[in-house]
Amino acid sequence: MTVREQARAVPRILILRGGALGDFILTLPAIRALRRQWPSASIELIAHPNIAELAAIAGLINHVRPLSAAGMAEWFVPNRVWPERERNDIASFDLIISYLSDSDGVVQANLRRAGAKLVLTCCPVVSSGHAADHFLSPLKDLDVSPQSQAAPLLPWPEAQREQARQWLKRQGAGDNVISLHPGSGSSKKNWPIEKFIGLANQVQCSLSAQPLFILGEADTETAKTLAAQAPAIPVLINRPLPEVGSVLAESRGYVGNDSGITHLAAALGIPVVALFGPTEAAVWGPCGANVVIIQGHEPTAEALAAIEPAAVLRALRHSMAK
Repeated sequence: MTVREQARAVPRILILRGGALGDFILTLPAIRALRRQWPSASIELIAHPNIAELAAIAGLINHVRPLSAAGMAEWFVPNRVWPERERNDIASFDLIISYLSDSDGVVQANLRRAGAKLVLTCCPVVSSGHAADHFLSPLKDLDVSPQSQAAPLLPWPEAQREQARQWLKRQGAGDNVISLHPGSGSSKKNWPIEKFIGLANQVQCSLSAQPLFILGEADTETAKTLAAQAPAIPVLINRPLPEVGSVLAESRGYVGNDSGITHLAAALGIPVVALFGPTEAAVWGPCGANVVIIQGHEPTAEALAAIEPAAVLRALRHSMAK
């Protein structure tokens, strides 16, 4: 029996996905394609719950299990003896797709030993091409096609949008917000905060829009700088990802560095300008019809820092006009 024949009427799917927010977002084209192929399937995801919750809110998956749950480490033990309850659970899935680091094939072999009907794997390390295409590769054997980039990867519910609208209203921001995220996982990937502040001023003057800074728990120094140099600009700081997603979904546009939040903004379908420095945008750039990527004249932190706010504003206008 071929892979396509085995998966023809899949009612239960399990996806294993580690990695940070950006890695997860770049896997969404695959998850969304599975949901489109099998609208009534039960899709479960073993991942970091704070990240995977985004896909649950958007209706792409039915259930989230924590990657850190007790016993998960034993999946990597060769020739694992499965407890009956876990063995029955694994065997209940018609399709399991693993994006875990499993170069020796231990997890794959253990899943099959537990009675998994069909196991497909994809190495989380991208050796060529765009990461989203790489993570779609296991679906080729299933004859599952990705959707057009014109559709948002994360269709955000109205209830969450309304909560964001109420929060923005309390900040005096209204419905004309441009969200700015000056952080990332590395200082080398960050456009200077002074230039973000300059861009915020241009957003107010040239677009007659309200800039809003979005900061994470690692952005404490940036928060101090903003409080000193741009105290009038509202800030959303260190909030759960679903709250951030709701505010982004209600934003008119977005500018950010090479970060997970930038990928999230793109997945929500809003106009996005992504600023890239040392990272290879052709591999790790955000996906979406309304995305514009700006990279310096060479892939370095210095070239990133040399990008001027006026150029970013032009790119934002272009993205918003698409």
